Amino acid sequence: MADQTPQSFIIVKYGDNQEAIFNPWCTTHTLLEWIRRKCHCDEDIILDLVDLEGQVKNLSSSSEEYASDFVTARETYILIKVDKQGENEPNRYVSLLNNLDELNPDLMVKLNNMSRPTTRSKKDRLKRNLRTARNNSKPESAGKRPVSGERRSKQPK
Repeated sequence: MADQTPQSFIIVKYGDNQEAIFNPWCTTHTLLEWIRRKCHCDEDIILDLVDLEGQVKNLSSSSEEYASDFVTARETYILIKVDKQGENEPNRYVSLLNNLDELNPDLMVKLNNMSRPTTRSKKDRLKRNLRTARNNSKPESAGKRPVSGERRSKQPK
C-alpha cells in the first residue's frame, strides 16, 4: 500500500544562483544542518531562510520544532546569514544568494530595511513628547528675553 501523505520539499537558493531541494519534515535544527552541509556554509554562522515576500522564518530560534511548521511545501526560499547585533539592536540579515539585488531587488530592500536600526525608538519618542509637554506647561520666566512680538507690546508709549 502506498503512503498517502503528500511528499513535500522546499527549494533553497544560494551562492551564484544555485538551488537545492530539502525535505522540511524534520526538526528545524536538522534542516539547517543539512542546508549548511549542502550549501557549504561555515559552522560558526547563523543560518535562516527568507521567503520571496521578505518574511524571515526564524528557524534557528525553534530548533526542536518541525521545520514544516515554518515553511510551505514547494516554495522557494533564499538562504540568509543572521548577524546578531546586540540585545536592543535589530539582527542584520545578509543574503547568501550572491545576486539577490538583480534577481529580486524588492526583497533585497526589505532585508536591508529589517537590518537597519530605527532612527528613533518608540521609547525615545515617548521621552521627547513628555519633555515637550513639560516645557509647554512651565510658566514663563521673568528673566526671559521677549520675542519680537512681546517687545513691542511691553514698551512704554
